[in-house]
Parts: sequence; structure tokens; C-alpha cells
Amino acid sequence: MAVSSSAAKGNVRVRRRLWDRVYPTLSIVLPFLVIALFTIYPVIYAVRNSLYLYLLTKPKTHPFIGLKNYQEVISSYYFTNSLTNTAIYTVAVVICVLLFGLAVALLLNTKVLFSHPLRIVILLPWAIPAVVAGLMWKWMLNSDFGLVNGLLYGLGLIRDYIPFFANPTLAKFSLVMAFVWKEGPLVTIFFLAGLQLIPTELYEAARIDGGGGWRLFRSVTLPLLRPIILIVMVYETMTAILVFDIIYVLTGGGPGDSTAMISWFAYAEIFKFLNLGHGLALAIVIALIMLVLILIYLRLLRTEDTVS
Repeated sequence: MAVSSSAAKGNVRVRRRLWDRVYPTLSIVLPFLVIALFTIYPVIYAVRNSLYLYLLTKPKTHPFIGLKNYQEVISSYYFTNSLTNTAIYTVAVVICVLLFGLAVALLLNTKVLFSHPLRIVILLPWAIPAVVAGLMWKWMLNSDFGLVNGLLYGLGLIRDYIPFFANPTLAKFSLVMAFVWKEGPLVTIFFLAGLQLIPTELYEAARIDGGGGWRLFRSVTLPLLRPIILIVMVYETMTAILVFDIIYVLTGGGPGDSTAMISWFAYAEIFKFLNLGHGLALAIVIALIMLVLILIYLRLLRTEDTVS
């Protein structure tokens, strides 16, 4: 009986040792297989198909054309126009959302009335789906019965209702407003978390040295928020470049092609012109642009860590 008990314990120990050896391998291999199935394989498949002529009107003919898809989309007017629109839009929304988020976070970090409930309520715009947010802004900016036009007219600031979506400049401004309203709350929470991590002793030491409000912000708050600022810039830049749903609902790329971003161009190539090869080539180009921007941001983060 004692021999069988010791043998059972020995078997358990052997199984545990075997599991201890196998578990690290499984914990690495299984996630890698999932990533390979849902990320690596689709990317390889997209790169491969971007080298072929894929017209959805000719589903049985896919001749190899090399880099011709890339050459055609990059040399087209629509690519240059959409890339310019995307660059302007991205710079505008990143700057605006940073300023908005920082200003609101500074306000909520003070002992303002109802500051704690506001920290919860302010996240509601970010939680709303982008399509719903686009529809809300489309109704509010309507040139016939929009809330914004009605408010401006009631205050006597305008004589006639403004056609926001008929003017290229106003259409871009409308997209920026909708993006800041949608993404601003999340940025506010990031900055608010960073502000609450700053030790109060630093502010007290700066006040003893004669520092005022602006000097405290420039010498204490802003330097300690730089890592969060860079992280927010990375996230919001990627979000702005890939924006599609708000454009689809709010402006549809118009008027003309004034709000046609590069993501909208890729959508149009596939679903309007039925050219899957061009659409995949554009998707690869967008991915490369984002990769370059990520590397630049990572370089900035590394430089910031070295300086600090």
C-alpha cells in the first residue's frame, strides 16, 4: 500500500515537471498562432493580392501586374488630394483634441463644483458609437433645422442659416468638431490621470520659489505630462488617419472631394470602383505611413526617456 502511494506521488511529480516544461512553450505558441491566423496571414494575403489585377467585375481573371497597382494609386490625383486632406485633418484634430483635453482636465483637477460626477458624464460622448455621433452632428449642423444654426441665429450672430456641408472649409471644420467632441473625453481622462499623479510637493516648492500659475504650468505640469502627451498624440494620430465612419455619415467625402481622406479613397476604390487591387495597395500604403509615424513617435518617446 505504501509502495503504491509513493508511486502515485512520483507520477504526480513527473506530470508536474512535464507541465512546467510544456507550459512556457504553450503560452508562447498559442498566442502566436492566434496572431498569425488573424493578423500575419491577412497581411501576407493582402500584400500578395495587391500585386495582381483584382477587378470585382472580372472575378475569374487575376493576372500578375507587380507594383502597377501601387504606381497607379500613388500617381493619381485622388491619392495626392486625399493625402493632403488627411494630413491637414490629422494635424488639426490632434492639436485641437490635445488642447481641449488638457483644458478640461485642468478644470476637473481643481475643486470645481460637481467635478466628480462630471468625470463620469464626460466619457459619454466617447462611449457613443462613431456612426451615432456622426448622425447627431449631421442633424445639429443641418442647414434647415440644425441646432447650431438655430442657436447662432437666436443669438443674432448670423442672418441666414449656414450650409455647413456645402462649403469645403466648413465641412472640414465640421469633421474636426465632431472628432474633438468624440475623442476629447478620453484624452481628458488621460490627462486627468496624469495630473493626479504629480506630487503636490513640487507645486509647493515652485510656489516657495515665487512661481505663479503660468510658471507652475510651464515648469512643473507640462514637463511631467510630456509622456502622456506623446502617447495621446500616437493614439489620436492613428485614429485620425484611419477615420472613416464619421466621414461616411457626416460628409460622404464632399462637397466634391474636399473631405475625402485616404481611408475614404481606399473605400471608394473597393466598393465604388470595384478595384480590389487598388484598394489593397492603398491599405498597404496607409499601413506603411502609420508605421513610419509610429517609429517617429517611438523615437520621440525614447528621446524623452533619455532626457529625463
